[in-house]
Amino acid sequence: MLITERSKLWRLAVAVLLAGICGSVSAQVYPTRPVRIVVGYPPGGATDIGARILAQQLTIALGQPVLVDNRAGAGGNIGTEYVAKSPPDGYTIGWIGGTTTINASWDRKLGYDVLKDFSPISQVTSMAHLILVHPSLPVKSVAELIALAKASPGKLDYSTSGGGTAPHLAAEWFKTMVGVDLVHIGYKGTNPQLVDLLGGTVKIAFPTMPLMPEYIKQGKLRALAVTTSTRSPLLPDVPTMKELGYPDYVVNSWHGMAFSAGTPKEIVARLHRETVKILDMQSVREKLELAGFAVEASASPEQFSAYIEAETRKWARIIKDAKLSAD
Repeated sequence: MLITERSKLWRLAVAVLLAGICGSVSAQVYPTRPVRIVVGYPPGGATDIGARILAQQLTIALGQPVLVDNRAGAGGNIGTEYVAKSPPDGYTIGWIGGTTTINASWDRKLGYDVLKDFSPISQVTSMAHLILVHPSLPVKSVAELIALAKASPGKLDYSTSGGGTAPHLAAEWFKTMVGVDLVHIGYKGTNPQLVDLLGGTVKIAFPTMPLMPEYIKQGKLRALAVTTSTRSPLLPDVPTMKELGYPDYVVNSWHGMAFSAGTPKEIVARLHRETVKILDMQSVREKLELAGFAVEASASPEQFSAYIEAETRKWARIIKDAKLSAD
C-alpha cells in the first residue's frame, strides 16, 4: 500500500515537472505562426488606430506577422465574443476597452463573461473624452450648452459611435449630472458619426480624443471641455469638467489586450513583457500621443485584471443610476 501511494506521488511530481518544462518550452518557441489582434470595430476609427500601431511593433518583437482582424458589430461584442471563444493558445488577442466593461451591465444577452472568459495581458492606452459641438450651434461653453438644452428639452441631439459605447455612457452620465434632456443618435462606428458631426447634421458629441484635435484646431468642431481630471496637452486651452464645477465627472476610456481564459501564463507573461518594452519606445509613445492617446502600460497582467474588474463595477453603477438599458 505504501509503495502504491509513493508511486502515485512520484507520478504526480513528474507530471507537474513535465508540465512546467513543456509550458516553458512552448513560451520560448511561441509564436510559430501569425498572431491576430481582433478589433470589434471598423478600420480607421479610434479603437482601430492604437491596435495597428502596436501590431506593427509586435510583429518585430515576436518575429511573426501580427495582423489586425476587424470584426465589427454589436457595440464591439462580435469581435470580443469571438476572442472569448477562441482556443487559448496565444494566437488570438482581443483588443478590449472601456466598452467591454460597459457591456457587462449593458447587454443582458452577452455571450461571454467579461471577468471570467479572458486572460488579461496589459492596458495599452487611455483617452480623454471631449464635449464637442458643431460651430453652427450657438454655444461656446458648457454653461451655455446646459442653458440651451434646458430651454429646449428633448430638441437637441447628440451623436455617438453606437449605443452602449463609452461616449454614449459619458453623455448619459452628463445628462444625469447636469439635468438636461438630449436625444441620442447612435451610428455604426466612429467614421459615419464623424461625417455627420462635421457636416452639422448632429451638432453635439462626447467622443474620445483620437482624431479630434485637428478638426478642433481647424475650426470644424468646437471643444467645450475635456473629461479627464487634468487638461490635455493636445488641447491645453480646453477646460476640464472639474474646473467647470463638476469634480465627479471624470471619464477615461482605454484600450488593452487579452487572450481567452486558460492561455498559458508563460505566453501571457511574454506578451506583457513585449508590450511594456514597446510602449517604452519613444517613437511608439510619440505616435500614440500624436493620435490623441495617453500611454498606459500595466505593471502586470494581474494589475490589468484588477483594473478591468474596477471599471466593470463603475459602469454598472453609472448604468443603474442613469436607468439605462439596451432593451
